[in-house]
Amino acid sequence: MSGIREVVDVCVVGAGHAGCEAALACARLGLETVIFTVSVDSIALMPCNPNIGGSSKGHLVREIDALGGEMGKNIDKTFIQSKMLNLSKGPAVHSLRAQADKAEYSREMRKILENQEHLTIKQAEVCELLAEDVVSDGESLVKKKITGVKTFTGAVYECKAVILCTGTYLKARCLCGEAITYTGPNGLQSADHLTESLKNLGIEIQRFKTGTPARMDKRSIDFSKMEEQFGDEKVVPFSFSTNPEDVQIEQVSCYLTYTNEKTHEIIRGNLDRSPIYAGIIEGTGPRYCPSIEDKVVKFADKERHQVFLEPEGLHTNEMYVGGMSSSLPEDVQLAMYRTVPGLENCKIVRNAYAIEYDCIKPNQLYPSLEFKEIKGLFSGGQFNGSSGYEEAAAQGLIAGINAAQEILGKEPLVLDRSEAYIGVLIDDLVTKDNFEPYRMMTSRAEYRLLLRQDNADLRLRKKGYDVGLITQEQYDYICEKERLIEEETNRVKSTKVGASKDIQKFLEEHDSATLKTAASIAELICRPELTYEMLAEIDPERKPLPADVIEQVNINVKYEGYIERQMRQVKQYKKMETKKIPENINYDDIDSLRLEARQKLIKFKPVSVGQASRISGVSPADISVLLVYLEHYKQNK
Repeated sequence: MSGIREVVDVCVVGAGHAGCEAALACARLGLETVIFTVSVDSIALMPCNPNIGGSSKGHLVREIDALGGEMGKNIDKTFIQSKMLNLSKGPAVHSLRAQADKAEYSREMRKILENQEHLTIKQAEVCELLAEDVVSDGESLVKKKITGVKTFTGAVYECKAVILCTGTYLKARCLCGEAITYTGPNGLQSADHLTESLKNLGIEIQRFKTGTPARMDKRSIDFSKMEEQFGDEKVVPFSFSTNPEDVQIEQVSCYLTYTNEKTHEIIRGNLDRSPIYAGIIEGTGPRYCPSIEDKVVKFADKERHQVFLEPEGLHTNEMYVGGMSSSLPEDVQLAMYRTVPGLENCKIVRNAYAIEYDCIKPNQLYPSLEFKEIKGLFSGGQFNGSSGYEEAAAQGLIAGINAAQEILGKEPLVLDRSEAYIGVLIDDLVTKDNFEPYRMMTSRAEYRLLLRQDNADLRLRKKGYDVGLITQEQYDYICEKERLIEEETNRVKSTKVGASKDIQKFLEEHDSATLKTAASIAELICRPELTYEMLAEIDPERKPLPADVIEQVNINVKYEGYIERQMRQVKQYKKMETKKIPENINYDDIDSLRLEARQKLIKFKPVSVGQASRISGVSPADISVLLVYLEHYKQNK
């Protein structure tokens, strides 16, 4: 049977946020790449809330940008409102969040992909992965090697690596009460054929669920009954490459309202018609992004829940109803929404719905996001059991980088928990049992004082440069930035001010205790009420510095004690991470391991003692036994 047959380096399956980052990374590293999508019009689609960032997610976007990804640049070009969250707290949890123009975000990302050298976009459904058996040498877990993909129309693309970024499309079905449609998000075609091919390769599949609220016609909403929410006066860009002046634009408003007891009564009275509570839905939903039905049932003592009305773009009247995702029937939805102040006469443009889809159990992956038993097969995004655009993009970028690294004969890029939120995200996915869609949160990062969004470039730019996604100019800038920060930090530590009248007057004016003896500028910065910038008045030796350097000097000096303590903790953590576990280790040979620990270690196949220690069911005593065994193993090799 004749048909199209092409030879490329990489095939990326899916063109959502993970697929876009994966494909761009491979193409920018010089590999001939094809990205497959069920619809070219759905590239970088935002089927849920059109926003990027938010608590902890803003950190991920900054890290993606620092490594050479595209998401930060794209939202800087297409946002319509921007806010820095958690400013009342310390810098570790400050997070940028921007409302996007949904259509523009997708259109702009598509333009980037279409004009990227070495990258081809193909509208086609991939229905089969092609692989060959690998003769095991006893040292490796690998059983198969990827050789290509086949589309529904019969075209074959031979390649050296495949990256699966199928999002919520695999065997997807959308539920709105009793009405079920077998489509992907927004009524787009689902991908119904690939799951069987994955199962035939021995890949374990699970079923997850997510949901989205209704979209309202702006003209039917009474905003006077809601609290207007404004963007920041001075916008901070996501990308380290964006000129801050370019993002100082006129912003749109969002609005806040609340549900009430009447809303909750309607929901409780119709739970038997909810697919979630009627047992129709098979998949598990995200705990940290519950439907309004879940909120009303699980938080029965709460009299009201927040509802945010957010525009979908500048050229549409559609408004997103944040906080009220649902899978209730259409008539119940309308009645429920109309009890909310400001929505009494609302008209629904698109109904809320829940969506179920196939995804993998991510413990089948290495931290590089390559399948342990299938060489050349990588995976990223919601297909790995995560939720959120930012989590998806972060994984897509790492999967793309590592597919390229493997093809180019280089070591994989693996970020650990002490280096990046991306490291925390991937480690949690591949090391822990995930029974629901995984969502990133600042509380998941043990070293969050070091992993701030403001220093993502200092942490990761050089890694992006080593990979090949960061330019020489960007690398040189980060080296100069480091030099300036160190130089100025040392200067403020050694610059003393005395207890003169001018100094005492300055301190009194800023409600700060006066000096009894001389103090360094650094000591004054450490006072809660003072900052580096405020002290310019009594620091005549100061030279003009870039704003991003000033920010780092202020944080590094003010939180020096906490930062040093966390760095000591990281040092201990690193010791365990460097103790590697051989791929072919037989845990059944380790007699002193408890049965549960043995079973978990066999299941997760950790790559290091550090990773093993984070597996639920593996105790410190088991780790001690493992360390002793590894020492003997090493000596007998």
